[in-house]
Amino acid sequence: MIDVHRIFSVKNEIMKITRSSKTTIKFATQKKRDILDEIMDEYSRVAGIFIGMFFGNDFQKKDLKKEITNIPESWLSARMRQCCAREALGMVQGSVRSAAAKGAEPVKPKHTGRKMILSSQTVRIEKGRNSFDLWLVIHSVGNKLKLQIPLKKHRHLNLFSGWKMSDSVVFHRKYVTFSFEKETGEKKTEGKLIGADVGINHLIATSEGSLHGSEVKPLINVIKRKKQASKAYKRAKKTLSYYIHKVVKELNFGELRLAVVEKLEYLKQGKKKNRSKAFRKTLSNWNYRELLRIIEMRCEENRVSFRSVPPYKTSQTCPSCSHAERGNRVCENFKCLKCGDSGQADIVGALNILTRFTTGQYGAGFKT
Repeated sequence: MIDVHRIFSVKNEIMKITRSSKTTIKFATQKKRDILDEIMDEYSRVAGIFIGMFFGNDFQKKDLKKEITNIPESWLSARMRQCCAREALGMVQGSVRSAAAKGAEPVKPKHTGRKMILSSQTVRIEKGRNSFDLWLVIHSVGNKLKLQIPLKKHRHLNLFSGWKMSDSVVFHRKYVTFSFEKETGEKKTEGKLIGADVGINHLIATSEGSLHGSEVKPLINVIKRKKQASKAYKRAKKTLSYYIHKVVKELNFGELRLAVVEKLEYLKQGKKKNRSKAFRKTLSNWNYRELLRIIEMRCEENRVSFRSVPPYKTSQTCPSCSHAERGNRVCENFKCLKCGDSGQADIVGALNILTRFTTGQYGAGFKT
């Protein structure tokens, strides 16, 4: 095997990470929840009007002045309309950016009424009183409405006690979401470099020769046996999610400065001839996006650089002689048909992932 651990230089930058946590609004009375639904219904209607105004036109945030935000007729206050307009503009701009990245025409978004983003103009977060930890006070709504929603903290929310809480709150029909921000310092300039191959037989294989998460396939099989969208199906999906978090925690991010993964996009789309129906069903229940997101989050928290490379033939290429052939890999076994080098296929893939990055277009250093 070739040595892929080379000397790199990385530009120092202050890392600022954001996280979110949601908590239920079930402690509010039915009357309060009915009022919240009424507000969200009108908010969604007005946001839809703004989407129609902004889509196909060059609107920017600085353009959202009174003469624009007051155009829709509504009993919502001027402040609430500004919140509607900002969310609508964000949805339109997001659609345009997404379409540009794919080289396609943007699609007009639709506000479904499932959420409402309110800024400090219209919502205030107060410390707890009575038996509740927090109170959300929605004010300046319009129609003489004012709403106070009691909340209780939970374990996940308490994890962010030392973080800066955002003034904006995302309201859903049954819960609210808070955002938190924290600076973690500059990215590391010293430490190990690893490549990580993610898969179904083993959740993570590293270029250092370790395998993690060998129980992922049985958990996916449990999901496949459940009726989709049933309570048992959701419980099984949640069990898989917990397992993914547990496995990622096994990796020692504290000693790393770079983690490289495969850029897995559109993996579940299409029906390739070499994929059986059973495998496609297994693939559809494998949440690889969540796994990559968790790895990236752990990298952020530990000041580790996170990069990705194309996945083309990473587990079919010999890391010693670079010979690439489908026959090099048989199930989980790798043996080069040219030079005879052998190993565990996923570990070979992880090694090639790191090599592809370190010897690729980034040269002797990796860009931020």
